[in-house]
Amino acid sequence: MLMLNKMDSFSIEDFNEEFLEKIRSFLHGVNTLAILGVGNEDNGDDAVGLKVINILKEKTLPDWVKLYYCERVPEHFIGKLEKLKPNRIIVIDAADMKDSPGVIAIFPKEIISKEYNFSTHTLSLTMLEEFLSYTIHDLDILYVGIQPKYTVFESPLSEECLQSAIELSELIFFIINESEKNSS
Repeated sequence: MLMLNKMDSFSIEDFNEEFLEKIRSFLHGVNTLAILGVGNEDNGDDAVGLKVINILKEKTLPDWVKLYYCERVPEHFIGKLEKLKPNRIIVIDAADMKDSPGVIAIFPKEIISKEYNFSTHTLSLTMLEEFLSYTIHDLDILYVGIQPKYTVFESPLSEECLQSAIELSELIFFIINESEKNSS
């Protein structure tokens, strides 16, 4: 698991090189990228993945990037994803890592359902990958978790998770644009 500890202000340099390289290498060879925000907007920081999608929707992204506001049921998007046939998917969700609020981490799929609690969706995120792998053979999925501060019903997004959503959105946007320039 690669983690990013929080900073007071954001710049791309704040992300350690290992974290940046993991995302860059994940996007190497991308044809179509789907970014899935997962969570429950009624439960405070559980909505942090959805916030990332909302921030990215405000940006001009290349045609090969598609955004999905999945809420608690990413499995409802299986048909759309099978039709799109992305070779890369980034799943962003709140993840209880027992760390400081707002910490961002990249998770290998092998530890998602075993060691960390990825919020409120009804199926394991790794099951989504299993379903899609039958029809999308060159699929690679990156799981990104953000440590929530609280997930109490009708609570707002904490300042820590809001800042992390902004920072992660900027990082993804930066690396997508970097990939776009390198492929031109």
